Amino acid sequence: MEYKKKLNQIKALLSMDVKLEQMKLKDGVTTVEAEQFAPEFSIGIVTEDGIVPMPVGEYELENGQMLYVEQEGVITKIEEAEAEEVVVEAPAEVVEPEMAAPVEAPAPAAKRIVESVSKETFFEENEKLKAEIESLKAELAKVAKVEMAAQDEPAAEAISHNPEAGKVELFKYATNRRPSTKDTVYSKLFN
Repeated sequence: MEYKKKLNQIKALLSMDVKLEQMKLKDGVTTVEAEQFAPEFSIGIVTEDGIVPMPVGEYELENGQMLYVEQEGVITKIEEAEAEEVVVEAPAEVVEPEMAAPVEAPAPAAKRIVESVSKETFFEENEKLKAEIESLKAELAKVAKVEMAAQDEPAAEAISHNPEAGKVELFKYATNRRPSTKDTVYSKLFN
């Protein structure tokens, strides 16, 4: 079993096509899917939402084979359909015609009674999650409408610098005076 799991993982990593076989159960509605209908291969039920692992139990396939699942999602064994045994009755005793009473053939005894229990589970949590997803989608649509409305409104005017708008006049005070000692020292230090 472990080597088959590893083989399937390697095939998936190498992007090799894994061909799956499908068969229907005896009810004619339920479709099951497996890589190969043999022991130790995984098996699942095909649903609208994807493939669900096959629950534990015994199942009769459409072709008459019996499918046994002892671990969820893994085939334990498959038995071929048994041919019904033909019962050969011993010839009836010969009775003289004058005493012969009508002889009725006995009804054949039931060989085997097969009872099947079908359990259908509704996934309430799944329905709750779908409802929650729908409500979140509605909220998201409302938020998107508000954002779209906000984008349609013009934003505040951008502030831009216009150097020609207001000319500043620079005044130089005491430009014709003679530099003092302090001015000379500062000019040598900071220039």
